[in-house]
Order: sequence, then C-alpha cells, then structure tokens
Amino acid sequence: RIEWARAHMPVTEAAARALAPLVAGRSVGLSLVLEPKTAALALMLSEAGARVSVFGWASETREDVAARLRDAGIPVFADSVASREREWELAREFLAQRSEFLLDDGSHLIRLAHDTEACPGVLDALVGAAEETTSGLRPLRSFDLRIPVMASNDARSKTLFDNAYGTGQSCWTTILDLIDPRGVGAPVARMSVVVIGYGDVGRGCARFGAALGARMTVVELDPVRALQASMDGFAVASLQEAAASAGMLISATGERSTIPLSALEAAPGGAIVTVAGGVDGEVSIDEAVAASWVMAESGDPHVQTLTSPSGKTLRVLERGEGINYTAGEGNPIEIMDMSFGVQLASLRELLTHEGELSPGLHDLPREADDAVAAAALAALSLS
Repeated sequence: RIEWARAHMPVTEAAARALAPLVAGRSVGLSLVLEPKTAALALMLSEAGARVSVFGWASETREDVAARLRDAGIPVFADSVASREREWELAREFLAQRSEFLLDDGSHLIRLAHDTEACPGVLDALVGAAEETTSGLRPLRSFDLRIPVMASNDARSKTLFDNAYGTGQSCWTTILDLIDPRGVGAPVARMSVVVIGYGDVGRGCARFGAALGARMTVVELDPVRALQASMDGFAVASLQEAAASAGMLISATGERSTIPLSALEAAPGGAIVTVAGGVDGEVSIDEAVAASWVMAESGDPHVQTLTSPSGKTLRVLERGEGINYTAGEGNPIEIMDMSFGVQLASLRELLTHEGELSPGLHDLPREADDAVAAAALAALSLS
C-alpha cells in the first residue's frame, strides 16, 4: 500500500528530491497520521538524506505501516493500542530525539516541545516546525512560541483543497463504510444531515452529503458564512432546531463542545453523531456520561452507542474523534500529495532561512504556495 501511495504522490516526490542538498544530514520529526501516505513521505525524506523519526497517536496508527517504517530503519514512536498515558510517554520519547525540524498535525507536539519540564532540552535543538491543520493553528495563534512555525494549513494549496475537497470526501466515504459495512446501501438519500460549521471542511461535508441525496442543514454562528451556506442552497438553522430532526450530526469546527449535551438530548433516537474536525471533545461525551448517559460498544470497534437515562440511543462513530483519519485512512492521495508538498515547501523555508525567522507563526510565501499548485496541476495534466 505504501508503494502504491507513493506512485501517486509526484508533487511530494519531486519536492523531497529537490530538498536533498538542504536536508541531507538534518533531523526531521513527523507527527502525522501514521498511514501509507505518511510512510511514503517519511521514506522520501530518508532517501533524501534526512534523519527521520515518526510519532503517531494510537487511534491514528496503522501497525503494518509502522512495522514497514521500522524495517526501513526509521524510528517509530507509536502503538495502536497505547493508553492515553502511554501515548504521551511515546510523544516525550519522540521529542527526546531532539529533531531539528518538526512537521506536525494538530500542534500537540509543537506545544509539548515548549514544556521544558516534560521535555528538557528539546527547544534547544528545534530550529522550527510546520503545522498543517486549522485546529492545530488555532491554539498556536495565542501561544508563546519560542521557535518559528510555518502555518502550512493557511497556504491556499493546502486549505482550499485538503480541507474543502479531501476532508469532505474522506469523511463521507468513511461514514458510509461504517453505517453500511455490508455494502447493501446506506440510507443517506433523503436523510436529514446537519453539518455544524461552514468553513472549508464544513462546506466540503455539506457538498458531498448533498451529492449523496441527503437533505443538508448547516449550523453556523458566523452570519457571513451562514449567508454563504444559504446561497449555496443549504438550509440554515440553529443547532437546537436542526438537531431535533437530524438523522446525522457532523461536527466540522475543530472546536470543543461543538455538539453539546443539549444537542444530544434534542436529537432523535438512532441518530448518528460524528466528527469531521479534529480536537478532543468536539462531542460532549464526558458531559453526557456525567449526566448518566451510558457509552457502550456496539460490536463494531468504530461504532459506539450512547444511551440517555430515558433509554434513547444514539450511534457515535469512532468515540467522537475525527472520523476520516481514525476509522479511515485520511484524505485522498492526490489531495495529500499537495498537502505534503506544502509541508515540504515549509520545511524548505525553515532550512533556507535558518536563523533568520523570528519566533512565531509565518505564512508560506506566495511564490512557494503557487509552485505547489503549479506542480499539482502539471501532474494532473500528465495523468
């Protein structure tokens, strides 16, 4: 699977080869979803001469992929059955490798590196980092960064494609796999589906849901985005109003408590609850359990039941974590090829301007962003 993924990643492949004169002998840590496309990126960087190490959260780790990287001599700090405590221990061990550059997803490792008690000496070695997600950049905007961090997610070649096209598609394909495991046909057509948040991710989820025949409703607090949703042809409503008739609730904000207990109480029995964002607690499961709801396994490791004190049961996908990178394998290869191309462009900026960039967030220069898009367009024209 890794070789097949690599064969469809020409933008990343070319960027890694071009980086060889700069990255050879330098240490690069990857804290990304540990699936075949990430493995291909790690192998490309290793072949370019970088000293690569990889970290993965338990729910984002594919053991066969981790084993393949270990066989290639790349240190991997990941365990798909690790407890939460063990995950953080592995994260600290990964950072203790004292990588010079860190490519992150969610910014957890960037922030952990700043904890000098938990990770002594890590910042002394860390030249810079790059963050590829909206939910990862949000906390960094108010964080006291002591290193330069490239805001890869904000590059147009990333957010306009990965977020709007890739996440919408991969979330829906994963949802369909889970609610229709035998492939007999999921009852999505005419289902009332509520997407909460109408940023690029929410827009993609709404568009793909509509293409499947669902009756889409958007919940959005920003009046401009709500107006966009309305002009795009979607119904717009408050969360309480929309939840009351929802067959499915999709959080697409990357914010905690997007689906609060009140929305779970309003939703009808049998409704599906899932997350297209990517932070802990987007669904207020802990609050529900504290209010005497019961979370239980359903027999499918990716589907749980959440039952109210009155006996109403909802179906929660992947414990309320980001559905496409836990139960699925992330975004389509062609999309991730662009996103990794942006991450490598960010790495080039850090390498080229080492010692010149001030601590804090930095945008990828427009010419570098445009170069990724041009490479992707050229690759599509040749395919």
